[in-house]
Amino acid sequence: MNVQLFQPGELLSPYIENYMLVDIDWRNMSSPATVWRLIPFGQISMLFLYGDAHGYNVTGAAAPMENTSNAFMVGQLTRPLWLKFSGRTQLIKIQFKPAGIRRLLPFNMNECTDVPCIDLETIWGAAVRALPEQLHSAKENKQRVLLLEHFLEKRLLPAHEQAAYIEYTIRKLESGRGNINITGLETKLGITGRHLERLFKARVGLTPKEIGKMIRLNYAFTCLEKNPGMSLTSLSHESGYYDQAHFSRDFKKIAGISPSRLFAANSSELFVTHGKCFMKNTFLQSA
Repeated sequence: MNVQLFQPGELLSPYIENYMLVDIDWRNMSSPATVWRLIPFGQISMLFLYGDAHGYNVTGAAAPMENTSNAFMVGQLTRPLWLKFSGRTQLIKIQFKPAGIRRLLPFNMNECTDVPCIDLETIWGAAVRALPEQLHSAKENKQRVLLLEHFLEKRLLPAHEQAAYIEYTIRKLESGRGNINITGLETKLGITGRHLERLFKARVGLTPKEIGKMIRLNYAFTCLEKNPGMSLTSLSHESGYYDQAHFSRDFKKIAGISPSRLFAANSSELFVTHGKCFMKNTFLQSA
């Protein structure tokens, strides 16, 4: 199993968080579990596959899977997605910053919300078709990243004059762990909350409130990485919730499962979230 992260170059760094290169031969893995629950985290991804395709569905781990294309985008998700891997997975995942994708695509992002596999050939045409083979033929990962960067740089669109409103709001959401005072934000930016919501839907694919919930939920996963034994009550308070019930409702709505079930000691559930590759479940105390 080989997973490497690369940072984008100067031209693309305002829009892309990182490139993740994955090479896993599932036939050599000791664990037979190759179905993973992808939990939404408020960012859009593009994937370029130069190994075996993987399957996906929005129904559940036991449901039939559809195969991805070799170059596709995963729109903003508000509910979980299941992924099934087999053979040898070799891919590059581009993790965009929340509003970064709109510098490359000319349409509103809310058209892609909860669309799990958008073939990039339908967006960029035949130019995409040669990329997976070029990535496969490259001798090292750094060369693969440079090939992809060159492809993306040629497709950058003009900057949007109101992009600063979105960037500022996201910074405030991140620093507030998903919580924000919309009234104070309206005063600071000089625009209405309704106008800001329209901007977010067009350029991010979700509203500020929805992004805030994603940030809070995924902050909870960060807390669990640092303290696997944290109780649900402590976790909900640390994540900015007034009570455990509110936290559990939001968690179940986004993740498709309650936190107590996902983190149960006898659960075989494996999942992916907050932009990380594969994150195994960790025991969470119920009190």
